Amino acid sequence: MSFIRVAPFSASMGVTFCGFQMAFTDSASLAIENAQLYLQSQRSVETSNALLQEMHHRVRNNLQTVAALLSLQIREDPNSEAATYLREAVNRIQAIAAVHDLLSDERRMNGATTDEIARLVVEQARSTMIRPGLHVDFEIGKSDVRVPSKQATVLALCTNELVSNAVNHGFRGRDHGHIQIRTVRRDSFATIEVENDGEKVPDNFEPDESRGLGMKIIQRLVTSDLHGRFTIRSVPNGTIAAITFPVGRADAVQD
Repeated sequence: MSFIRVAPFSASMGVTFCGFQMAFTDSASLAIENAQLYLQSQRSVETSNALLQEMHHRVRNNLQTVAALLSLQIREDPNSEAATYLREAVNRIQAIAAVHDLLSDERRMNGATTDEIARLVVEQARSTMIRPGLHVDFEIGKSDVRVPSKQATVLALCTNELVSNAVNHGFRGRDHGHIQIRTVRRDSFATIEVENDGEKVPDNFEPDESRGLGMKIIQRLVTSDLHGRFTIRSVPNGTIAAITFPVGRADAVQD
């Protein structure tokens, strides 16, 4: 018969076992603590996202309220000169609200593409800018140029002004018009072109010398906020306005 020899339990083995137990206990405690911190941070992120979404909704609702109040004022005397200016203000506010609503989507926290911005402006134009009896065809080119939130808002305002200018001036006295919006990118610069087949601008037209409020707004936003350049010229089939700007430039997107 054979016997299994069992080594006697020594004090040194007890110390080793105790050390292992303490190490295991410390690791387990650290893992539990990390798990708790992760859950807390996750709840914090969820809370922050909820608060951010609520803030976006409140801002958009406030913009829509302002637009609604101005619309009520327009109804007091819809044919007055003041009503014309108020309509333009409503269009600008709604353009900002539409882009704000687009950017509040979590999937677009990194900004929006220029064609998405153009589509929002066009949707607003169809419902608010185009007068009865006028049909306007819009053509928007696909774009992969993505801009951050501040540039998106500025581009929405500028595009809104250019579409409004084409509808109110280029297509005056007409029952049909065509507007094309496209984006061209060259290295770190992008150019948004808004072309219409309406009445041409005069030769040697200078936007910064124009008396029109729309042209002044575009010129100011493009040069100061986008750090870009705005041009407008006549072509054989109408007029082309172009906004060239650096995409995502740091000092162009600071709040």
